[in-house]
Amino acid sequence: MLSSLVHCRSTLQYFAEYGHRQHEELIQREEQIKGFHDRLMENSKSILSSQESFESKQASMFVVLDRIFSLQNALLLESRMIKAFFVYSILIFVIFMLTSTKQTYNIRPFLYIELFATFFMEVLIIRLTSDSIEHQTWIINMARLFFLVAASVQLLHAICTYKDYEILNHQMLLTLMNSVNSMQKQKELSWDLDTDYEDWSQWIDADLPDDVNCLDDPDYILPEEVAENSITASKSYNLRSRHLYQ
Repeated sequence: MLSSLVHCRSTLQYFAEYGHRQHEELIQREEQIKGFHDRLMENSKSILSSQESFESKQASMFVVLDRIFSLQNALLLESRMIKAFFVYSILIFVIFMLTSTKQTYNIRPFLYIELFATFFMEVLIIRLTSDSIEHQTWIINMARLFFLVAASVQLLHAICTYKDYEILNHQMLLTLMNSVNSMQKQKELSWDLDTDYEDWSQWIDADLPDDVNCLDDPDYILPEEVAENSITASKSYNLRSRHLYQ
């Protein structure tokens, strides 16, 4: 009986010591877990701070990317504007060369007006619309194609319906001059046929008086110097003779 009590006591003491050791181990484990938890909290706080710093850096990176994209869009817009200006400058020169002839000179202002309207519409499409670049490019190409077709039709119409009024006026003037010359020739021919021939030699002989020599001119006045020389000379000369027309 005593031995059983001793055995029970030793057993209880063993369990008590075992429970005490387990309790101490549990307390140590709790302290370890608490330390782990504290370290975990510190690590999570550091992770959160790192995440916050990463988010701020990411936000600043997004701002920089937005600025880069806006700068890229501005550069793309300016490059498209420069390209459009270059293309329309070439078109202005081409229109000037095509309308340098008489047949197409009159439609030059209309072509320039249409070209400037197309350029203005293209600038509005590039700057004001928010469509994609592909859609804007399609609209711009259609506008340019429409202008080229309209300009070609106007040039062909001007060439086919051109009338050189200078040449027409020259031809009309030549025709009128030929008509006038032919009428004048017919009039002169009829006048020559209707006019009788007149003997001018008889009129000259009849006009002179009878007492005047036919070789002398009664209306002729001899100069004084010539008269004096003719008096002093041994022989007088007839200074002016009149030829008879037979």
